[in-house]
Amino acid sequence: MAAPGPYMAGQITGPVPPLPPGQLLYYTPQPDPHAQVTWISNPTSTAATCPETKPFHTNFPIFSELPIELRLRIWQFAAHPRVIELRSWGDTQRNQYTPVKYTVTPHSPPSILHINSESRQEGLRIYKRVKIGVSTAVMDPNRTYVPWRHHPHNPYTPYNRWRQDSFAFPLAFPHQPVEIYLDYSRDTIYLGPEFHSQHLQSFLTSSGEGFELAEVQHLALDRKLWIGSQQGRWEYLRNSLYSLRLRPLKALYIIPDDEVNSLNDKFYYKPHSISFLEPAITYKFRPEGQAEFAKTVMENLGEWFERLWVDSGRELPKVRVKSVRREGRRMGDFREGAWVVQKMLGDMRVWKNWVPAQST
Repeated sequence: MAAPGPYMAGQITGPVPPLPPGQLLYYTPQPDPHAQVTWISNPTSTAATCPETKPFHTNFPIFSELPIELRLRIWQFAAHPRVIELRSWGDTQRNQYTPVKYTVTPHSPPSILHINSESRQEGLRIYKRVKIGVSTAVMDPNRTYVPWRHHPHNPYTPYNRWRQDSFAFPLAFPHQPVEIYLDYSRDTIYLGPEFHSQHLQSFLTSSGEGFELAEVQHLALDRKLWIGSQQGRWEYLRNSLYSLRLRPLKALYIIPDDEVNSLNDKFYYKPHSISFLEPAITYKFRPEGQAEFAKTVMENLGEWFERLWVDSGRELPKVRVKSVRREGRRMGDFREGAWVVQKMLGDMRVWKNWVPAQST
């Protein structure tokens, strides 16, 4: 179904205003159930399981006798790339007063920070403390705030001193940001299966004091964030991706094969390693009745970024699909997840005409 006109998004750097009359509110693609899909082995795959090998040496007693320049160089190699997974809390669709909270999946801090004083000094040069959740911590000085446990819109509040017909409801005190050590040049930020799509736009389009992930270079989104909302709305995703122009983004990853539902307790509560690998397979497809192969999501997104990045002065981010491992274990079916993302985004015809609203 053709779109009635280009969708005009709201201000990328602030709250999105109501849509003007006649603008496209949402678009639900019509996946072709009869598309001919060809799965191809990926020659660059790193997903093959390799047996672990033990190092030949587990200690190096003369390390302290090496020149300081060489020791510092070795410490730099000890700062391994990591995947830092973020979660979000708070159902603001059911209750707009619910405070939103962002947390980091349990993880171990970089080992270089706690080996010895020399390694820590070098580690503090590499890593910086970054606050996550600053977008929800900005308070309006003209509003009244109360703890959420006492808020009149909290269904579990034992006592409500605000009248039900009152229009002066207070706001809930925001959750405090969490701080983690990050090296944006090495680490990948992963908005995983516990990060809700209803929070994506407010998280990435916040500005000013609430600007999140200002220096992010590698960003990964779970498949739940790519397949649209339950109402078939897509503006949250377009606005969120467009806001990445304000960051030095180098790579954007689609993760189609993580846990479909909630994470099990082992991965939810306990620190564990997360890694992204080149998938073992990739695909191309031909819609029914067409002689040529259609463009994949990665190709369409690449063209979308190229069109909207043209005046940003920044290098285009690379769009890639990655396969996730938790503690070295596969989580879901890569083939199924990748095709779900492709079907739901469809040919992205609405994206081709989408432009952000001009600042007023």
